[in-house]
Amino acid sequence: MNHIFYIMAKYNVPVKVKKRLETLGKLISAARRVRGFTQAQLAERAGTSRPTINHLESGKPNVIWSTVMTVCWLLDLPTDPDLMDPIRRAELLAEAGDIERARGLKELDDDF
Repeated sequence: MNHIFYIMAKYNVPVKVKKRLETLGKLISAARRVRGFTQAQLAERAGTSRPTINHLESGKPNVIWSTVMTVCWLLDLPTDPDLMDPIRRAELLAEAGDIERARGLKELDDDF
């Protein structure tokens, strides 16, 4: 019974938590790219695998917490995106080429 609960809990993540994981993943991806690391290089420095870094950047909830902490430390990022200075966050995303996300804007498709 505990095993079933564990499997269910693994995939039933509250929406707010999932959104934070996705935001943190985007910031990690941006910081990695700004520093010129590949996923494989960051994985080697963090003592993990490239697929784990990919899962982390994708916001998947199954990454071990110590890996999250290590990667954030290597990239000089807080583990909670809300603790990051909004201006620094916007600059980081802009540097990584995510200008629309950094500004919080989406292009309007008005081509009728």
